Amino acid sequence: MEWTDGYLRIICDLMAEQVRKGNRPNTHLNTLGYNEVSDRFFQMTGIELTKTQIKNKWDKLKIDWTIWQKLMRLQTGTGWDSGKGVIVMDNEWWRKTKKDIPGCEKFKKKPLQCEEQLREMFDDISSDETDHWNPMSSNPVVPERNLEPFTVDGINDSSTALIIQEKISTIAVSAASFTSRKEAEVSIKEVMQHVLECGADYGSNEHDIATQLFVKKDQREMFLTLPTNKIRFDWLTKRYNDKYGSV
Repeated sequence: MEWTDGYLRIICDLMAEQVRKGNRPNTHLNTLGYNEVSDRFFQMTGIELTKTQIKNKWDKLKIDWTIWQKLMRLQTGTGWDSGKGVIVMDNEWWRKTKKDIPGCEKFKKKPLQCEEQLREMFDDISSDETDHWNPMSSNPVVPERNLEPFTVDGINDSSTALIIQEKISTIAVSAASFTSRKEAEVSIKEVMQHVLECGADYGSNEHDIATQLFVKKDQREMFLTLPTNKIRFDWLTKRYNDKYGSV
């Protein structure tokens, strides 16, 4: 399957639609979701995709989304081409970044396509674990205050259970506090003030898209990494055009 830009936009639109319908119960589409994507894609293109092809494309798109998010976190202090939507830095910067973020070189000259659809598909299920602690993760990032070791050697089973229960409760409270502090770092009120300051007045397309995007913490943080008001305004314009089309 040759994924042209047109085919990519169609498959992303169809996948995002299935997410909105609730046909992504965990990290992937369910059987109904796969079937509807396959049927609709065939109706629109005449190309029949198997479940395996759709799943493989989903997985590749999720990788691209994760790479793009990591790359955007490095954008502070870099050059930015608002027309192309890409970072403008020298080859040495890209060589170093490729070591830190394997696969990011594909975005050197071309931005992530279908960003809004991918946000719908993956935003609430993908994480590089930089801003929260997940004790079920294979490599959790634990707040330092939770690293104190404890042992239960040499005490009876009842005492062991009580100690473990106490520790779990303490960890849960600390993790909740840690997450709350992170979420409070960038408020909606604060970021919307920056929206006005960059020239996106009330009633403008840019202000409208900001009210939609900035209910999500990661979007607020991303916006505030942009270095100038012009770049912020251009970014909002592009987000609006990506969703609604150029006016």
